[in-house]
Amino acid sequence: MRSKLVPLALLALAAFAQPALAETPERPAPTGGVLSLLPPPQVTEHSITLGGRKLDYQAKAGTLSLLSGKGEVTAEIFYVAYTQQSPAPAKERPITFVFNGGPGAASAYLHLGAIGPRIVETAADGEFRRPPQKLIDNPDSWLDMSDLVFVDPVGTGYSREAPGHEPKEFWSVDADASSVGAFIRLYLAQNGRTGSPLFLAGESYGGFRAALLARTLQEDVGLSPSGIILISPALEFMLVRPDQFDQLHWALELPSLAATRLKADGVSGDALRDRLAEVEHYALGDYLTALNSGLEQGGKLASGRVSEITGLPLDLVQRNFARIPTGLFAKEFQRATGKVLSPYDATIGTADIAPQSTHDAGPDPVLDRSVPVLTSAFVAYARDELNYRTDVSYRLLNGDISRNWDYGTSGQGYAGVMNDLQRARSLNPALGVVIVNGYTDLVTPYLASRYLLNQVPSLSDAKPIRLDVVEGGHMMYLRPDGRRALKDAASELFQATQ
Repeated sequence: MRSKLVPLALLALAAFAQPALAETPERPAPTGGVLSLLPPPQVTEHSITLGGRKLDYQAKAGTLSLLSGKGEVTAEIFYVAYTQQSPAPAKERPITFVFNGGPGAASAYLHLGAIGPRIVETAADGEFRRPPQKLIDNPDSWLDMSDLVFVDPVGTGYSREAPGHEPKEFWSVDADASSVGAFIRLYLAQNGRTGSPLFLAGESYGGFRAALLARTLQEDVGLSPSGIILISPALEFMLVRPDQFDQLHWALELPSLAATRLKADGVSGDALRDRLAEVEHYALGDYLTALNSGLEQGGKLASGRVSEITGLPLDLVQRNFARIPTGLFAKEFQRATGKVLSPYDATIGTADIAPQSTHDAGPDPVLDRSVPVLTSAFVAYARDELNYRTDVSYRLLNGDISRNWDYGTSGQGYAGVMNDLQRARSLNPALGVVIVNGYTDLVTPYLASRYLLNQVPSLSDAKPIRLDVVEGGHMMYLRPDGRRALKDAASELFQATQ
């Protein structure tokens, strides 16, 4: 990979520069507080080889000002944009806005793990290498399919609220969609891309955000996305944070527990899919019927089969009335080897620092390990390759956001976006939707996505929603094969919507 810094003053004179970039008006200057530490946008040139073809691209790292109705700056949203340099007009190329979830996560996960031109090198099973981290060219970057804009919502990454504004002003379902939607509108307008095919990609809560934006961008902003890619999405929180008396979530989680056991036994590929089809049928059939018969009766009816499916001892399953919390499974599945599993990918474990406890007391081997890895990798990448230098701390995961998030009620006590997604598809029947889940993700189980898709009308005039389930966990892209599978799914969406 080659990289060269380009002064902004010279960029407008470069032969490959888009006229809209040269005509972009000056943004309001950040004033006061931490915003004064944010540098102006930095532009660099790079190249990468994808699919045997050399691709030149421009990277731009900076912040964009969100404005109140009075024209006052309310926040600065940090982004990194990658634009392919080609003879074709920029407006004809797709542009994809990418964000992670949490809520409270910066976009470095998808940026340096899956989609961007540079990624952190990981092992075949998705585990991180020992520090310091090595960045490599991403053979599965989406940059040959679409220009990319990675967005950090307010309070994550380098994004901050302006003096006089509270961060909680942005920390709700509606306020988040409004601020990210405003960013998308402003970025497109300021860079002459309002006419480009528009795509959204989000992971976990970012999938929730993308589905909601698919509607609000059309109804509130006047932009119509061509497609959305939902990665391990949390679409209905009644299935993510269920009531203790709800039986459905036990059934939706069971196949992911089974997938973990089957992977431990060496089952993969078509054999894994076929074996799990049997478990799915049982989970939504006899198992759910047994659970609904009552706590004790259900335990008697289902414990034997659940023990076989999960590999957990029968007496443990019986004590839990055949209802296996994912945390319990993660703690007990490899107890004999002294390991506890990550619910983010139950094929990855780490030494249990408190084996005497019934609850996991140690760091998660995927999520917690990702924080120092991706934080340090992104800060170094921004400084050394994107020429973006600041003393502002980079917040990969901001726990204050998740602890203080206002989910609203949606009238039923749970936030959900399936109705928003359906309305978006009705507004734009050409909208393409792809969902990608990992088999061994215990946080957003794949069967939950399939179940939800089966509970909404197909909409005869709209494109069908596609669901791909691939090997790996919540961040399946940390595995090279999962990253390729994710790109394949996105590629079909881009091709189908052209």
